[in-house]
Amino acid sequence: MRKKKVISDYTIVSDHEFNTMVGKVLDCLDGHIILVDLPITLVELKAQADDFKAKWQRASRGGSVLEIAEKNDSKKKLAASLKSIAFYVNTVADGSRSILLSSGLMLENDHKPSEVPGLVQEVALMDGKQRNQMGIKFKPLKEAIVYEYQIASTLDAFDQPVWGENFQTSTSYSNIFSPVQPGFTYYLRVRARNRRGIGDWSDAVSLTAR
Repeated sequence: MRKKKVISDYTIVSDHEFNTMVGKVLDCLDGHIILVDLPITLVELKAQADDFKAKWQRASRGGSVLEIAEKNDSKKKLAASLKSIAFYVNTVADGSRSILLSSGLMLENDHKPSEVPGLVQEVALMDGKQRNQMGIKFKPLKEAIVYEYQIASTLDAFDQPVWGENFQTSTSYSNIFSPVQPGFTYYLRVRARNRRGIGDWSDAVSLTAR
């Protein structure tokens, strides 16, 4: 039988769940009598956690593209630290469920999606709260872990959007795209992904910036 382990990749966990879990890990590992030789100190881990929380809160309140990028970079750094801790915990626990759970980290398969995500519905572009911004929203999918979206502002010879780079988000609301130029029409499409694969792109929607 395959030994039980905690997961090592936390980059695909939603920001809210990620923040909550890190707090739990800090509480569980503080004064732990078995997991005593961590690859990173709890002081350093807490500093990284505080940095992520501050940047996540700014980004989730209609943050700029820069603030969202800073939040993603902070999460990536913190997730790397959790990955090293997860490897240590798995080595020490050697399959012991009680030790694994006592770390505060997530057990493998506890959040495993059952299928590839379906089509994202109710996709919409909205006027942003500030000038030169557009809001993005869509209906969340239970089986999704993260979402990808693309924005276009030009059409090709067949009147099809010329899609730009992929953006990632873990939430279906409070996403902001900027800067936009008044009078230009912008197009949006969204798809979901999980550990089983990537869903299809949604139908494109559009909005003319004011």
